[in-house]
Amino acid sequence: MFVWDLADLRLQLPILATVLILQGAGFALGIGLFFRHIPESAAAFVVTGIPVVNLITAGLIFEPQIVADQRAAGSYEFLQSMPVPRSMMAMAWYTVALITALPAVIITLVAGVARYHLHLDITPAIVPAVLAVSCTGVLMGYAVAHAITVPMLTRLVSVSLIFVLFGFSPVMFPAGQLPGWLAQANRWLPFGSMATITRSALASGTTTGAGRAYLVVAAWAVMSGLVAAWAVGHRR
Repeated sequence: MFVWDLADLRLQLPILATVLILQGAGFALGIGLFFRHIPESAAAFVVTGIPVVNLITAGLIFEPQIVADQRAAGSYEFLQSMPVPRSMMAMAWYTVALITALPAVIITLVAGVARYHLHLDITPAIVPAVLAVSCTGVLMGYAVAHAITVPMLTRLVSVSLIFVLFGFSPVMFPAGQLPGWLAQANRWLPFGSMATITRSALASGTTTGAGRAYLVVAAWAVMSGLVAAWAVGHRR
């Protein structure tokens, strides 16, 4: 299935990888144009938060778009009828999404560190953090893609999540800057926790609560996997 996905998306994946690089590095560099001076702590928050967006965009945003196109083109049922375990399909897309996002993550961090003269204390915890964030993003996207059967609605939901990610989740800014009720809600939503575990691995000592964040991210991965499994099984 991994080879199938690479062949099926051979034209889209280079474009997606380029978009992710422009998204990450462009935002890291461009945010500095809004302000004459950015405090180092604020710059570090932005630079360590953008990789989270890179990691989950392919799974949470792009994947539902692909499935919506398959439904519209009439190829969705054919793909679902293939004699391949659904878990292998999800794992294949997870691998594709991870490989596609990693160059953007690296380039974003290099660009951000060079632009703001930051010092990152990267720890080995970055490996499980990246794997967990990407996996949960893929499973959430898988759930959205297969649970919503109307292609247009699938596209609208996936695009709307971008605005939730940027504007209402403490990914690139502290949760304390949100209204109290929204900050509390984000304690149970996945995006802020994804940022916490990633930031704790990139800049050791700058954030706390990584253990709880891993539990929240894992819970969303499990819930999304169950929803996706139900949706796929329900359609068979």
